Amino acid sequence: MNWANFLILLLCPLMMLFCMRGHKHHKHHDHHSSDHHSIKELQDQITQLQADNERLKEQLKSK
Repeated sequence: MNWANFLILLLCPLMMLFCMRGHKHHKHHDHHSSDHHSIKELQDQITQLQADNERLKEQLKSK
């Protein structure tokens, strides 16, 4: 891998870090409670998807 490819490969994660850092600075402190609420919703969705996944696995085993 030459230097140009290596630098391009490193550029992607670095850009992501800067974008996420910039996103944090634009958030207002009053959004903290809504962030907590959305995290709870995401956790509930993950739990539901895991249950659905297990149910589908069982259906596939029974066929």
